[in-house]
Amino acid sequence: PDGSRKANLDVEMAIDMLLLARCCDTIVLLSGDGDLAYAVNSVTYKGIRVEVVSLQSMTSDSLINVSDLYIDLGTIKDQVQRSDDHREQPSTWLHRTSS
Repeated sequence: PDGSRKANLDVEMAIDMLLLARCCDTIVLLSGDGDLAYAVNSVTYKGIRVEVVSLQSMTSDSLINVSDLYIDLGTIKDQVQRSDDHREQPSTWLHRTSS
């Protein structure tokens, strides 16, 4: 892989954050990618709270430093992990209809 998909995803996430900043007061970012630090900094400068949730071992220090709150996913794993007993059944899944 040449990394172009990852680079495109970074750009898409940054643009989404900037657009969403007009209509929300808090953004929760589930990424540790330091490439998003500039976008996070720009959004927080506009007064929007940004909370970053990611594994500490995979999170850029620059992203942690510009966020309002950082949560290490490893510390909340037990609270957010789905148990095998509560798996969704295929009949409850929602599917997007093609248009």
